[in-house]
Amino acid sequence: MSLKTQAEELNNILIDNNKIIYELLSEKGRAIYFPKEGILSQSAQAKGKKINATIGTAIEDNGVLASLPALQKNISLPVDKALAYSPSYGLKELREIWLREIKEKNPSLKDNNVSLPIVTCGVTQGLYLVGSLFVNPGDEIIIPDKMWENYNLIYENNFKAKFVKFNIFDKYNFNISGLKEK
Repeated sequence: MSLKTQAEELNNILIDNNKIIYELLSEKGRAIYFPKEGILSQSAQAKGKKINATIGTAIEDNGVLASLPALQKNISLPVDKALAYSPSYGLKELREIWLREIKEKNPSLKDNNVSLPIVTCGVTQGLYLVGSLFVNPGDEIIIPDKMWENYNLIYENNFKAKFVKFNIFDKYNFNISGLKEK
């Protein structure tokens, strides 16, 4: 299956199930996907097999992740918890807990079909993923005047978006009217 075909498949699923989300996606967002084949899917297939040396992971004959003894003596977690690559989307157990929390804190979502959230390495990676999915060159992003510099690097430099700024505070309060004006 070609890469383009896999992206088209996912786009058709979005169109059939939630066309609004599809329409929000940037051009890049409509072209990216998690491949069904290749090293990442091979890693999932190799999990639990007798021999598994995918993505830089080596398993000893006893089934334990290979590691240096000097490293093992300095960590308090089991080696497989401390040193193994986590899944690309994040640990499933963490994602399930997070989804439960989301639904508990937002009762209106309880009966809705909400997907598992993904875990990122940090805010910067999360912002980059949002840009990849939803920002096209020339798009305007409404943003407060107080922000991290990495917003400029991610959205203006990388995605060629334009910032439309508003003053975040109106004296001592959040400037809702300033945001509405934009």
